[in-house]
Amino acid sequence: MRFIFALLITTVLLMGAVSAVGDETPPALRLRNESITETPVTANYSWEYPDGEAGEWTGVEACGMAPTDPAVLHSLTPVYLMDDETYTVEWNGVAPDELIVFSWDIAVFADQDHTDDYQYNPEIVIRKDGGKFTLKPDRVYDFQARWLQSESGNTAYGLADYYLVTEELIMLDGPGSVMLGGWSVSADPAITEDLRMVFEKGTVSLDGAVPVPIAYLGSQVVAGKNHAFLCLSKTAYPGTDAEPAYTLVYLYEDLQGNVTMLNMADFDIGSFCTYGAE
Repeated sequence: MRFIFALLITTVLLMGAVSAVGDETPPALRLRNESITETPVTANYSWEYPDGEAGEWTGVEACGMAPTDPAVLHSLTPVYLMDDETYTVEWNGVAPDELIVFSWDIAVFADQDHTDDYQYNPEIVIRKDGGKFTLKPDRVYDFQARWLQSESGNTAYGLADYYLVTEELIMLDGPGSVMLGGWSVSADPAITEDLRMVFEKGTVSLDGAVPVPIAYLGSQVVAGKNHAFLCLSKTAYPGTDAEPAYTLVYLYEDLQGNVTMLNMADFDIGSFCTYGAE
């Protein structure tokens, strides 16, 4: 028997959602409702399957992160929910014999000193079939599935964990309200040509000096997208009499590519520094 051990960290979390169909890996898990399908990511599994016609078997051990490791939050795209939503549980292959669903409040990510304590105090739902499952906002889910060895001994079996993270959507009141998810901080603050075009569209109506974008801070998924820019006042260029000034500019880009101003506020560099003050 051949054994393969793979230490999977972020790579598995990003690639596991596209599990191969067949005996070589556990089946993919899908949660489907009337309008959308969510696919929890295959994170860990211990799997054995028949290999070839000579009765040989192959064992695979894939070990990733614990479900409440902070890196999971940064590796998985969250499912945004306004309220509890019920999905049908489906498998892209043979359904497991047992399914236990562990769930934690998303706040467990905030306490990095206790990420190893993820096994304590979860909400547990035990299922022996697919059926229906209800997702709640701001939760971390670990779907633990078990396939038992068959009496015939010719089908794959083992254990697998599937991770999913949910976040709450917030509906703003008033005309033009949108549903907000969390802000995603930009890993690269460079102003690309596409971002420059977005900024120019959203600030074309400004009177007087237009701030110059110098860094892209991040975006927020809405019914479209919100953008946050750090800007330098145009009058703050060297050689002018004005004091240098930084500005935060928030723009909203709708699904048709139209861009409007949400807010513009002065950024006071000393607002949050009190050390050494008399």
